[in-house]
Amino acid sequence: MSVLYLVRHGQAAFGAQDYDQLTGLGVEQCQHLARHWAALGREMPQVFTGRLRRQQGSAQAFAATLGEALGQAPPVVVIDGLEEYDHVALLRLYAARAGAQAEVGTLNGNRKAFHKFIERALKAWAGGELPEFGAFSAFRDPCVAALERLMRQVGRGQTAVVFGSAGSLAAAIQPIIGLGDWDLLRLKLNFHNTGVTKMLFNDESASIESINSLSHLEQPGLARLITHR
Repeated sequence: MSVLYLVRHGQAAFGAQDYDQLTGLGVEQCQHLARHWAALGREMPQVFTGRLRRQQGSAQAFAATLGEALGQAPPVVVIDGLEEYDHVALLRLYAARAGAQAEVGTLNGNRKAFHKFIERALKAWAGGELPEFGAFSAFRDPCVAALERLMRQVGRGQTAVVFGSAGSLAAAIQPIIGLGDWDLLRLKLNFHNTGVTKMLFNDESASIESINSLSHLEQPGLARLITHR
């Protein structure tokens, strides 16, 4: 069986005008993932990333730290199809429909309020209540196709790591885990930064062994590195 580790990017700049950038804490999360990988004695993986800056920064931090531990850094290959949905546009559209524009302006300063509000927006999207934003399937299908291409590219009996986003990675594995749209989006809301989903596959089938693992951060002294946003 081939093994693919799907990793949500490290912490991005939540609350900043430009969210699509990795924070210092996000870099640390990726570095600890690489050190954990090396400590387990795993083989050198192929490393892939989506095109977003936070995804690429995560992959590069992981690869560089793995190189320090193993003496050689794996190349980072950028792939198409794992871009995330525009959460800002989603929130604004939902707020306009729900008459909650004032509430949106306070979200960047309150992570708990942000979680509750985006949960409501995602449920509306999954239920087809935001046609202007497009159907969820229009977002999911390119993610699924990207994963299928990646599986062919990784090859038989190989190991690879791919850095994406919570929504794009969850969407990519939806046909494998068989969840409905809203259940899938509700699951992805719990994906941590650098949470790891392990996937096994061959020419005939694919299965998910674990979802959103944080074994590399669930260590003494590292609790501060466990984040959602």
